[in-house]
Amino acid sequence: MIYSTVNHSQLISNVDRLVRDVLFGTINFQQVKSQLNEFYYSFMISLNSEDRYSKPIQAFIETTNMIIGNDYPYNVFWDDEKTVQFIQLLLSHEKTIRKDYSAWRYQSHQNGKRLENNVRTLISNYSRLLFVRVDLKYIQEISNHITIRDFDFHMKKLRDAIHNGDTCFTHLLHYALSLEHGGKNGGFHCHLLLIFDGEKHYKDKYLADQVGQKWQAITEGVGYCFILNTKEYKEGLARYGKLGIGMIHRNNLQEVENAVNAALYLTRPDKPDGSYQRLKVSLPNMKAFGQSRPKD
Repeated sequence: MIYSTVNHSQLISNVDRLVRDVLFGTINFQQVKSQLNEFYYSFMISLNSEDRYSKPIQAFIETTNMIIGNDYPYNVFWDDEKTVQFIQLLLSHEKTIRKDYSAWRYQSHQNGKRLENNVRTLISNYSRLLFVRVDLKYIQEISNHITIRDFDFHMKKLRDAIHNGDTCFTHLLHYALSLEHGGKNGGFHCHLLLIFDGEKHYKDKYLADQVGQKWQAITEGVGYCFILNTKEYKEGLARYGKLGIGMIHRNNLQEVENAVNAALYLTRPDKPDGSYQRLKVSLPNMKAFGQSRPKD
């Protein structure tokens, strides 16, 4: 696979952040003007008519098109007059974007309710469950050059492997995944929860390593896997009484509640680091969150 030479993911994140800063932040006029001149051209020429963009991205495109008209992006210089127009026109999208945020948070809440119900159902049916949590990312040098098509292709291959019960996915009872964009390292990434039969598997770190190797194979070496099921990471959670991954026993109520909370991280709209990691671009029929039906 040939990856984009354009800093695709970062451009989209920059536009999203600029729109949100203008509408809800404290950005000043000169910063708006500077950022428009910095990435407007690169962003506009990177657009794909088949992609589906979030409301903030759509608002940026519509607003700038109204100002620029038929001019080519590379002929545009954002002076004071154009920047004022941009801010004024963008403000007319505030209500639509706020409404979209509310709908997204509501959907995240509904996803969480269904996920919690599925996890509790499994816990009631099995005396021991092995919870494995990994974050599937891309190596830093290439992460912002991965397009939504690359990401979608890789996620489809991952789902196929899961559904086929390949190697590290044997005796899998349930999985959930959340597709996101941005955060500390930027780029597209996936939070993945795997719940195995605790009578069949007990080496959670080993399974997590195997999933990481599968991800590297799927991405042809550009994938990176952050594993939460390490001894050090789990010890850190245990110190605060929050260990909810690894082997979870049905008769240990603290473990059960911690496991539910660990699972629900996938559906949290607001991350602890304050970053906004919602998918800002997607493809038709592409879902940002998915989970399997728990096995009896």
